[in-house]
Parts: sequence; C-alpha cells; structure tokens
Amino acid sequence: MAFDRPTPVSFHAPTVLAVGLPPDTLTRAGVVLEPSGVGLRESNLLDLRSDSAQYRPLVLLVDAELYDFDPEAFDMVAKDVGAKLGVAGSPREAEVTLGQLLAAVARKSAFPPPPSSADAATDKWDFSEVVAAVAAAERRK
Repeated sequence: MAFDRPTPVSFHAPTVLAVGLPPDTLTRAGVVLEPSGVGLRESNLLDLRSDSAQYRPLVLLVDAELYDFDPEAFDMVAKDVGAKLGVAGSPREAEVTLGQLLAAVARKSAFPPPPSSADAATDKWDFSEVVAAVAAAERRK
C-alpha cells in the first residue's frame, strides 16, 4: 500500500540581503543581526534578482551611493520579494536602520509608515527617517 505524502515545503530563515555595502558596514550589520537570529547574506548587482528570489529577504539593505544610482530598480526588487528596503551610507546608519527595521517588522506598528509618493510601492527607511521616527516616539513618552 502506497502512502501519499505531502510535498515537502522548504522554509528560509529570516534574512537580510546586503547589496554593495563596504566591509566595515557589512561587519557592523552582522554584529547587529547576530542576537536576533536573522541571517546576513551578501549580493551584488548582477545576482540581486536571483538572490532576492532565492532568499526572500526580510530586509534588503543597500549602500546609499548604490541606491542613488537607480532607486527605482531597488524599490522594484524589494517590492517583488516583499522585503523592507533599508538604505545606509555608513556603519552607524546600517546599525540604526537595521535595528529599527527589525523592531518595526517585529512590532509592525512601532513607527508610522515612511513618507511615500503616490507611485512608491515599497516601504523604505533611510537614516534620517529613522532618526525622525525615534525622536517623535521619544517626544510621545
């Protein structure tokens, strides 16, 4: 007698996909993520779409200069895989941005949604927006 077995389902651990980050920023991101259990993977422009589809990252963290080169493309990739988009120009910005993105994902309503234009379809946080949100939250206390 043959048993019908369900199709195996593979699950990916929560991941941050880092694109174009300098080594010091990447190292700082790893330190921030380690206690959370969220993995950190690197990608480059050539492999970004396939890596995003493979890992389905929770957060797509992009170097600020690289993001400025083609913001629409990064917005689209993040939207396609359902990731939050973080933009960081320094190790400190990566640390704060990742910390706040992970907190927002965990609490969903920790901060108001970032400002967006009518055509923006991806949530995106950059350092200045995170600082403003933290300052507003502290004023409410």
